[in-house]
Amino acid sequence: MSINDLLPSVATLSHADKFRLVQIVLELLAKEEGLSAQQTSASAETFNPRSYYGAAHQSRQEIDEYIASSREGWN
Repeated sequence: MSINDLLPSVATLSHADKFRLVQIVLELLAKEEGLSAQQTSASAETFNPRSYYGAAHQSRQEIDEYIASSREGWN
């Protein structure tokens, strides 16, 4: 099977599945290179982008609230 045969199937995957596919391919490459299990991503925590959703918004909201409370006495 060639890459050209795989690309249409990969294109239909969700973003999460594409990331998982990349992880699997990297693990296979690491095994082929003879890297130990400690050095591969299998020993690391799996990255979950959903755990960071809204983090930037929360900081922005806190800054906006601080600015609004600081301006209250200016009028």
